[in-house]
Amino acid sequence: MRHIRKFFRSIGRAVRPPKIRTPNPDEMPGTEPIAPIEGKFGAPQDVREVWSLEDEDASVARAPKRGISRMLLPAMIFVGLVILLFWVLPNWLPKLIETPEIAMLISPQNERIYSSSADRMVIRYATNLMEEPDVRSDRIAQALFNEPVKLISATPLNGYVKIRTADGIEAYVLEKDLSDQMDSIEPDLHQFKLIVSDVSKNVMSHASNGTLEVEVMMNTVLYSDQKRDGVYHVALPDGKDGWVSSSGVIELDLYAPVEKVGVRYFVSSVLSFVNMTRLSGGMTKNGLSVPGLAYVSASVNGVTLPRTMDGQMKAGERADIRYDEITGNLIVESILPGDLVFLRHPLESGSNIPYEMAICTETGTLLMVSKSKTTIRLVSFSENIELQERIIAVRRIFE
Repeated sequence: MRHIRKFFRSIGRAVRPPKIRTPNPDEMPGTEPIAPIEGKFGAPQDVREVWSLEDEDASVARAPKRGISRMLLPAMIFVGLVILLFWVLPNWLPKLIETPEIAMLISPQNERIYSSSADRMVIRYATNLMEEPDVRSDRIAQALFNEPVKLISATPLNGYVKIRTADGIEAYVLEKDLSDQMDSIEPDLHQFKLIVSDVSKNVMSHASNGTLEVEVMMNTVLYSDQKRDGVYHVALPDGKDGWVSSSGVIELDLYAPVEKVGVRYFVSSVLSFVNMTRLSGGMTKNGLSVPGLAYVSASVNGVTLPRTMDGQMKAGERADIRYDEITGNLIVESILPGDLVFLRHPLESGSNIPYEMAICTETGTLLMVSKSKTTIRLVSFSENIELQERIIAVRRIFE
């Protein structure tokens, strides 16, 4: 048996593969020695140390609360905004604006100068200012298109209401000639003020090829919010608008007066009405009086006159009338172009009450009512002794 076991051992050793020895890196040619690994790499770990579930390390995230708590912050923000808008700003903003430094940063609101319930404006090219609420009454003067007036009595009588003009004339006008919509003449709602300097101007519905909206007369005030080449877009009563050409109008700043010019421009304006129809108290090409002519012509040339002859007799400065010492005749040269000449009634030689008036257009020539009382004409007084004797006063409104 012993021999048999030895036999099988020897066979096993013969067929067993040889044991391969792992070479030492230090013994391998062409390689550098590997640094030894420090620490506990590969060492067994205690699971309790890594995955400890003790109280001090354990925590569980709480689920978010729902309901009222989620709505609390938005509700507080909303309430804060409401308080800011409806209590803080209305109470404190006006006080802050009073501070000059803050007020300069805030654009001022448009200031309305026609805020009274009695404010009215004329919506016809001209309306008659009558002494009584009757078409047969005497005409004091006229008020022009866009002119503001104040109601004294809003109760119509024969279609007339009583008003007061800006220069203090109290009269009756047709109620239908007035409007209470004042936006078209509120200066701060517009950019330019225009004064019509021609005898008349047409306001058209379009800048070109439009229809006629209204014809306005000399000294009418218009307000514009737009200017193009050769035309202005103008505001009209009752929310309407139109276009007017730039020729024959004076552009001004909203509150600026017309600049005073030389007397020759005044005379030129006066002469544009020669041979037109005479109308007592009239101020337009459709009919005018000499006081009305003087009023509109002076206004567009920078001089403000009263509308009536009595008022104009006190305007300007008194001009000295000189007479020849030998003949006693009037020295014609003492009355200058642009002077207003007041005359007595032809049948009242000793009266100093003015019966009519004239305007000197050149030395020795007056513009006055014709003898037929139908037109305004030029009359020479240089050789007309009868006319010279009627002169009672001369007022100089241009230097």
